[in-house]
Amino acid sequence: MRILALTTAAGLSLITACSPTPTESAPAGPAQLIQPMTQVTAQPRQGYYSDPYPLHIAKPGTVPQTFSGTTSELLSCGGTPTAGCFKATPMTVAAGPALTAQLAGSTLKARINNNIFQDDSGAWQMAVTYYVSNPRFPGAKAWTAVVHARPAGAPAATAVPTDWVADALVAGDFTKPTKANYDGKYFEDAGKLYLVYSERLTDKPARDGIVAQAMTTAAIPGPGKPAVLLAPGDFPSELFFGLNQPNTFKLIETGNITKVDGKYVMAYSTGAYDDPSYKIGLAWSDTFLPAAGAGYRKITMPDPTGVWGDPGRPEVRYLLQTQESKWPNYIAKTVVAPGVPAVVQDSDHWYLTFAGYLPAEAKVDPKTGHYPPSSRRPYFAPVSVHIPPHATVAHTSEADLANWITISAAS
Repeated sequence: MRILALTTAAGLSLITACSPTPTESAPAGPAQLIQPMTQVTAQPRQGYYSDPYPLHIAKPGTVPQTFSGTTSELLSCGGTPTAGCFKATPMTVAAGPALTAQLAGSTLKARINNNIFQDDSGAWQMAVTYYVSNPRFPGAKAWTAVVHARPAGAPAATAVPTDWVADALVAGDFTKPTKANYDGKYFEDAGKLYLVYSERLTDKPARDGIVAQAMTTAAIPGPGKPAVLLAPGDFPSELFFGLNQPNTFKLIETGNITKVDGKYVMAYSTGAYDDPSYKIGLAWSDTFLPAAGAGYRKITMPDPTGVWGDPGRPEVRYLLQTQESKWPNYIAKTVVAPGVPAVVQDSDHWYLTFAGYLPAEAKVDPKTGHYPPSSRRPYFAPVSVHIPPHATVAHTSEADLANWITISAAS
């Protein structure tokens, strides 16, 4: 499985060329095409994997297809993916002296994202998200920050490095609590390197979105503020805590960007990853950095019956979702809470990869009120890409844009 230009846990129907109306249930076809990436066993416990993030490889085919993610393992599979073909290899990340000197009395806690990237020169980089705490703020919860990591030794030419050293803060703050700053990953466009990550956009109302920071090097952010690529909109379906709740926080996260036929598609998540509200969307742009204030374009559709609580308001057409059975692309009988998606290519074939819960394992923990994160699994499904020649995102209708990528048997 070969990855093109990709980058990190909307609206696009991946069901058929003729999408169901909001009052119809999603047909069974796409659900039948969803396959597990790993073989899962209970004893020993293996095959579970929280967030499969695809690696960008400078020269595709030089190393086996590999994913990194929240789990401290690499997933790899040689050749065309088949159900259960991905195997895990442990990986390590140690805090180096250069990073330790930047901590300003803070302590690195849990490591929650490991996003590996090979730049076009062939050098290996990784964006790592840590939880951070500091005794100067005893009442504050641990917060997140993104750091750069380099291989611990000279990497082999035909293998992804498994041992890393974190050496520099690239997003967030060690000196005081900050909100968001996680899911960092690198992306190269037109010879320029960017860090793409989730950031707090506004506090009132609380909104998290996807931004891109130009980088001087992989370990040094460039001047200027990051550009906003995708933000929550005026859509009730994006409410993190669900409809009709007093807390109106909204979140867009895990934006993985792929360049397809000269266009840029961002596969993203919204909702809570351990709840049925987690769902997958696609958003498009004609350029990697859209015009200021424009952002990537979500695909919407009418909601005449008020599935999302407001009859007549346009709503996001999600790629896969398990929150509303009367909205298109409902797949709760196959996978629950799908998220952390990416669009990837294997030679002539395209795939969607993502994480979710097997329905039998999506059992609410009475202590937390949510699904157990340790039971998330990685999945893939074939997709077809049909972008008309000379088409632009800006001048394509909602209905036509929804057909640019569809879940179907690879063609």
